[in-house]
Amino acid sequence: MTSHRMQKIFDSFKKINTLAATLAGIVLLFITVAIFVDVFLRYFFNRPSIWVTEVSTYLFLYLIFLATSYALQQGLHIRVTFLLDYFGDKVRRIIDIITSLFALTFSAVLLWQTSSMTWTAFSEDWTSPTMLNAPFGYIYISMVIGSILLVLTFLGNIILMISSGKIRDHM
Repeated sequence: MTSHRMQKIFDSFKKINTLAATLAGIVLLFITVAIFVDVFLRYFFNRPSIWVTEVSTYLFLYLIFLATSYALQQGLHIRVTFLLDYFGDKVRRIIDIITSLFALTFSAVLLWQTSSMTWTAFSEDWTSPTMLNAPFGYIYISMVIGSILLVLTFLGNIILMISSGKIRDHM
């Protein structure tokens, strides 16, 4: 497959990451409004809700895992680069590829483990031990989706770095 064709595939994948990040933004907006309303109800009417804290905690997982691949794609993740300044472009490219391979490996293990845990949660009908009795399978599925996006984004970055011969901070 040519580098140009690969770039077109990854450009299409960028749209998926952008959609996931947009959904994460909507989730963040909901969490913010729900917590604001809960604080208002608690302090002005002494009537706190019973669900906001728990639901916000679960939605925070969606927020993190849906936005991570977009942050990687845009080069917004935290990087320690002070040592890289001492090396030339070729060495930096090799270090970028090696660190991306390690991160890809971590992401693949994360995908494997979260998939296993999610499957168990669905098959054994795990629920939260609270009044909401929330089904954990639907909560954990966010980790699987986010891990898939992360694996694909790392893979895309690595392929583009190798095929282009340039340093890439993002796809």
